[in-house]
Amino acid sequence: MKDFMKLRIKSFKLISYNIINITLTDDSEYTADLTSFHPVYCYPKDEAEWNQAFIGEFKADIQWPCGFDIHLHQIADLALEQSA
Repeated sequence: MKDFMKLRIKSFKLISYNIINITLTDDSEYTADLTSFHPVYCYPKDEAEWNQAFIGEFKADIQWPCGFDIHLHQIADLALEQSA
């Protein structure tokens, strides 16, 4: 099992609203549908908010100005679960 605590986000792509792809410092890639987080009160409400995402200061998460953030291990775990 991969130790995500040692990895950082190298880059990311917003594929479409709710779907994100991240590339980690070991060059592994994960694509996840974050729709399950939609009930979170600060989740980006629309595509305009969604497109404001940026890599957090420590490169361990993706953040949005609306207050929502998701850590790289959450994205990777969700991607692995969704691909199973």
